[in-house]
Amino acid sequence: MKKYFVLLLMALFFSSAMKGQERVGTFSLIPKIGVSLANLSGEEIYYNNAEIPAKGKYNARFVGGVEAVYQMLPMTSISIGVGYVQQGCRFSDLEFGNPETISESWDDVRSRLDYIQCPLTINQYIADGLAVKAGLQLGFLLNSDYSFSLTPIKHFPDGSIEYGKTEDMTIDQKDVMRSVDVSIPVGLSYEYLNVVLDARYHFSLTDIYKDKSWPSEKNKVFTITVGYKFNL
Repeated sequence: MKKYFVLLLMALFFSSAMKGQERVGTFSLIPKIGVSLANLSGEEIYYNNAEIPAKGKYNARFVGGVEAVYQMLPMTSISIGVGYVQQGCRFSDLEFGNPETISESWDDVRSRLDYIQCPLTINQYIADGLAVKAGLQLGFLLNSDYSFSLTPIKHFPDGSIEYGKTEDMTIDQKDVMRSVDVSIPVGLSYEYLNVVLDARYHFSLTDIYKDKSWPSEKNKVFTITVGYKFNL
C-alpha cells in the first residue's frame, strides 16, 4: 500500500510540475538567453560593384531578452517581448583579382546584423507545458557590417607566390540597410519547473537593403533560448 501511495504522490508532483498554463488573468516574466542560427536568403555578395560569388552559410550568434506573458484563456496566452538578437551570416573564403599578377584573399568573411527585436505572439497550449506560437515581430537595426581578414597575393611568372600582410577589415553597411525588419515568428515552447525552452523560426518579410535594384536578400533566422518564468 505504501508503494502505491508513494507512486500516487510522485504522479501528482510531476503532473503539477509539468503544468505550463497559469490561471486566467495572471502575468509572468521570462528573461532568457540563447543562440541564433542566422543566414541570408541571397547567395551572392557585392563589393565595389564587382560580383563576388559566395554562398551564405548559417552562423551561430547570441540572443538575449525578456518576455511578458498574459494568460488570456485557460489554454491561450499572449506575450510581448524585447531582445537583442545577433543575425547575419558567414561566407566561404574568397580569392579574387588577377590570378596571374595580383589578387587578394578574404578569409573569415562575415555579415553581421544586430537588431533589437520586439515580438508579439499568441501561445496555444496543446499539452501541459507545451505550446505552439505564432505572431508578428519588428526588428530595429542597431548596426550592420562586413568583417574579414584581407591578404594581398602577388603572383610571379615562374609560378611563385608572395603573400602580403594580413589586415582585419570592417566595412560599415548600416547606411544601405533598412532600419526595420518585419518578420513572422513561429515555434514551440516547453515549460518544466518554470524553466522554459523556446525554439522559433523567423520568416522575414523585408529585404535587408534599401535599394530595390540590389539583389533581394532576407534574414533567415532560427532562435533557441532557455528562460526562467517568474509569476507576478
